Amino acid sequence: MNLKLQLKRNFVKASAILGVSLLTINTVQAQTTVSVAADAPLVAYANWFELDGTTYVNGSEWGVADLKTVVNTAENTITLHPNFSAYGNGTDPYWANGENGAKVFEGNTYIEDNSLLGQTVTFEGSTITNTLADGYEGVAFIKILSADYQLLQYLSTPLVTGENFSLTSQTATIDGAAIFQYGYSVTGVNANPTQEAALGNAVVTAETSGVDPEGTNVTVDATSTLVAYANWFELDGTTYVSGSEWAVADLKTVVNTDDNTLILHPNFSAYGDGTDPYWANGETGAKVFEGNTYVENNALIGETVTFTGSTISNTLAEGYDGIAFIKILSTDYQLLQYLTAPLVGGENFSLTSQTGTVAGAAIFQYGYSVTGVNANPNQEAALGNAVVGSEALNVKEVVKNRMVIYPNPATDVINIATDNGRVENVKIYNLLGQRVMEASPAQSTATVDVSTLTNGMYIINIVIDGKENTTRFVKK
Repeated sequence: MNLKLQLKRNFVKASAILGVSLLTINTVQAQTTVSVAADAPLVAYANWFELDGTTYVNGSEWGVADLKTVVNTAENTITLHPNFSAYGNGTDPYWANGENGAKVFEGNTYIEDNSLLGQTVTFEGSTITNTLADGYEGVAFIKILSADYQLLQYLSTPLVTGENFSLTSQTATIDGAAIFQYGYSVTGVNANPTQEAALGNAVVTAETSGVDPEGTNVTVDATSTLVAYANWFELDGTTYVSGSEWAVADLKTVVNTDDNTLILHPNFSAYGDGTDPYWANGETGAKVFEGNTYVENNALIGETVTFTGSTISNTLAEGYDGIAFIKILSTDYQLLQYLTAPLVGGENFSLTSQTGTVAGAAIFQYGYSVTGVNANPNQEAALGNAVVGSEALNVKEVVKNRMVIYPNPATDVINIATDNGRVENVKIYNLLGQRVMEASPAQSTATVDVSTLTNGMYIINIVIDGKENTTRFVKK
């Protein structure tokens, strides 16, 4: 498993949410399991990037055969290859770089079935073989998109030879969900057809195990023993530098056992006093920092484990990515499975791992990470945070302090309303972390005059009954 490539692939982020959504209770109406079906109507879509693997270039529909996805209905198998059709005859410099391709190509083969929305859907299957060459990544995925094709949820798991895979989405918890896709992708440099034999493929089919392992649910528990680990990269976000254990407090993960919440921030401790060029580049950080806060419970290996929770709010600034994850590792800490879900304010998340199907599994971790440039501590207010708690079904401590701000964008005033709390204090910061306005309304509904602010995005920190709520708004 290519850890750096997997981390890079999970930089995909849901659309930014301005304002705070009221928490809602969602009742899942049905549970459905889907699997590999070679006779189902398959759709193909390609995205491609520059060779750095991160600079997006374009995307379009593609022929299933042109992705070189080979369907065998008699054996119910699908064989997934790198892409060779884009290379053409090798004379177009857009796609060809001498004997090699000129783009990183993500070929997606999937089924789109929007009738599954509103249900809890598990997508399962089995990887018969995966002989893809180093630098090519094959995954199974679930994607949920809005009507205008904004990505709302992306769950993925690697295709590992001889192992089953399983992904579960609670689709009813995702606001704006309109499109449900499940399938497979192969990502790597678009290839010269002469390299086909050398670059290998992955073959998938319906789940072969027949085993019904014991199911276990885990969720956010602020009283658990938390572990912190950091990985950091050069500013290109892909060149791995190092990793080490880190203190939970130094990641600036704030644990609140009374409310059973965790507050996840960008990392500020690495910046220090700003004089070390390894970590500081003037007023900004010098590394892309991935701060992981998680529970490690290896007794869960062998079970089907579902990790659920709720993102109460996510005000992380653009460029910072907050996710929930499950990681399964070998005894020598090789990554064997990595499932993720974005932390989207006001929405529940759910990840399911059939740990018994992961060969060599020895270490089970579940938790959260925030990834982005290590930050100058004076930017803390501007860069926001993500607050997670247990799944939002009967969380009274969360509901009693819910709020909404409107309009957003705002021209002259912002209104702040709570259901039964009191707005004690309001502070507004610009994106440099400078406080530009403060008010103390001391009432359940407050109006703040923002007409004198210049146009742009601001951070608003609101204290309701002694508890802080942070979000963003746009002044226009």
